[in-house]
Amino acid sequence: MKDDARLGRMTENDLEKLYARARSPEEHRTAAAQLATLAEGEHSLDVDVSPAALLVSAGEHLSAAGDQEAAVEMFRRAASSRGHVPPDVRCYLHHGLLEVGDLDAAHQVAEELRREGPVDGDVYLFIGEDYELADDLREAHRWFTRGVFRSVKRIEDGDDDAAENAVGLMMARSRVRRSLGLPLDEYDELVITSPDT
Repeated sequence: MKDDARLGRMTENDLEKLYARARSPEEHRTAAAQLATLAEGEHSLDVDVSPAALLVSAGEHLSAAGDQEAAVEMFRRAASSRGHVPPDVRCYLHHGLLEVGDLDAAHQVAEELRREGPVDGDVYLFIGEDYELADDLREAHRWFTRGVFRSVKRIEDGDDDAAENAVGLMMARSRVRRSLGLPLDEYDELVITSPDT
């Protein structure tokens, strides 16, 4: 990371460029260390991104470097740091925990999110896709279904922004239902008859 980026205004765009420039595991580790230092250091108030966002980015660098355990540690630190990381910083921690095979801890994070009933449909999509990638299709189905129900309720309450979430969740849910051999239901029918699919 250049000194002017570290000491000046770091934006989300700067984080993306930093990630794109890192070509080797060593470059990813170096970037992760710089981001973690920036998140904790005296310059943390001079950036446009929160400490949590800096630590999530550091975790993504470590994951790209193949150091999943260290990535999880960064995601843990991010979850207890200041700032919102869409859709929820704990989604990144959940993903990392599944990557390292800590299924119990991942389940605890998912349950904490479930109890809070997130409004953002992307939380349900993120967690559901994590479980789908981990080949836990029943848990993926549960998360996609929760997200569909939540998004449909928001649409019924007049929230037009929820429509995009609903479509993505219905498509993911339908895909998992096919893999599970479940019969078509009303939401599957909507996906099948949608002109966008």
